[in-house]
Amino acid sequence: MQKGLVSIIVVSYNAEKYIEKTLLSSLNQTFRNIEVLLLDNASKDKTLEIVKKIQLSDDRLKIFENKENTGPYAGLNFLLEKAAGEYVAINDHDDIWLPEKIERQVEFLEENKKVAACGTETFYYYEKRAILILDRCQGFMDFVNHTSLMFRSNGFRYDTKYILADEYFEKKVLGGKSQIFCIGQPFVVHRIIGDRNNFSHRRFSFSRKDLAEFFEINGFGIKSITYLVGMLVTKYFPDGIVWFIINIVKIKSEKITKKDFGEKYPKVEL
Repeated sequence: MQKGLVSIIVVSYNAEKYIEKTLLSSLNQTFRNIEVLLLDNASKDKTLEIVKKIQLSDDRLKIFENKENTGPYAGLNFLLEKAAGEYVAINDHDDIWLPEKIERQVEFLEENKKVAACGTETFYYYEKRAILILDRCQGFMDFVNHTSLMFRSNGFRYDTKYILADEYFEKKVLGGKSQIFCIGQPFVVHRIIGDRNNFSHRRFSFSRKDLAEFFEINGFGIKSITYLVGMLVTKYFPDGIVWFIINIVKIKSEKITKKDFGEKYPKVEL
């Protein structure tokens, strides 16, 4: 473990449309003491070609190749074994970071030694509609947007038997409410692609096994039932209905067009 180093880990699969922007947003952080570890899960498109071209101009990027797709969480575990940093940050292969993200999170964890992890507020970018909705959060909680997460490198690993392995990791492995702090500023853009297939919970099948795991992770109550209904709607309802419901649920959230976002954050390319 190298003190002060941040290991940024990315698992990619068929991400040729987005991977360049994702990696450049990771490499172009104001905090420079980073390594970016990318595992490609046997992409069939030009992802690796693009990634290797970026590596030629920045040797902080280290590339690993899988011969078969082992899934995102097994891929993250592989990269966690390779990570040399004191801190680990997760980025999805189609998401974007604002330049100050890592710097702000390192500052927080340096000032709060007893806190295991932190995330940030996140813009959800609904690509099909060119609209971003800000998900606000501040203070201790049991879950932050996964691609905003940074945690101390203390041997943590994902349990790949869970469909919602990212939620299990944050809520159970990292220790829940007293261990994850959300910084009340937006530093992440989480992309929702047109068909919404990059929602992590789209893999959830509502089988008896998946439901049992869901309630093990989230408990049983009004909040978890509401969340489950939201997952059901997202998975099975038409896009127009989903968008209508999102606007009702997020009626008080800040909404911004892609054009206005570009003017407000000129250094961030969506």
